[in-house]
Amino acid sequence: MEQRSKWVNKLAILKFNLTPRQRVFKSTIKMVIFIVLPIIIVLLPENFFDKGESICLSKVFFNQECYACGLTRACKHLIHLNYEKAFAYNMGSFIVLPIFSILWISWFFQERKKLKYLVKEIK
Repeated sequence: MEQRSKWVNKLAILKFNLTPRQRVFKSTIKMVIFIVLPIIIVLLPENFFDKGESICLSKVFFNQECYACGLTRACKHLIHLNYEKAFAYNMGSFIVLPIFSILWISWFFQERKKLKYLVKEIK
């Protein structure tokens, strides 16, 4: 029993018991990331990810493409409305990008709701 409580205490440190102001700051940083990151991705050139070696472990170790190979490049071309290249890199991007966009927007509104609550908590 004593051993378990020691581990529980060590794990409690990882929870980061933050003050309300620190939680507001953390939530604000998340909101900035939710807004700025998509803008940066859209502003990058269309062929930004086309160069370079593959970092896919399946391709590196087994010399075989996985289902996600080319997905980043395909989504980037899809954002720039180049459907042919997107389809050539990975046809799954036509499913993944809309789903991820919906999830991103959902996370944004959840964080916004949390931030409003935290600001009210401080006042």
